Amino acid sequence: MQISQAREARLSELNNQMWQAGVTGMLRGSIFALVSGVFFNYKYNHGHNVRFFNTPYKVWWFISCNVVGIIFTTDIAKHKISQQVAVEDEIRRNEYLQNEVYRK
Repeated sequence: MQISQAREARLSELNNQMWQAGVTGMLRGSIFALVSGVFFNYKYNHGHNVRFFNTPYKVWWFISCNVVGIIFTTDIAKHKISQQVAVEDEIRRNEYLQNEVYRK
């Protein structure tokens, strides 16, 4: 029972890390979308480009930047989590082998 509870706690911790990464990515994507949107609006919102600065395009720009931010940060978090789990498994494996060697 203790092993399953520890495993559940570890999975909950990893899930929490992924949610935090997703929220962080969404915030970074939002900041990028707002800053770049203001820049593009200032630089290119005149002449024949005015049609691209309607509200639907701005909303899609904001949403796509959020999606990209979420994808990038969760991918980075998955990579870090997999490295962390691999190191923990290696430590457990080495500990087990040391116990087996010293036992004999």
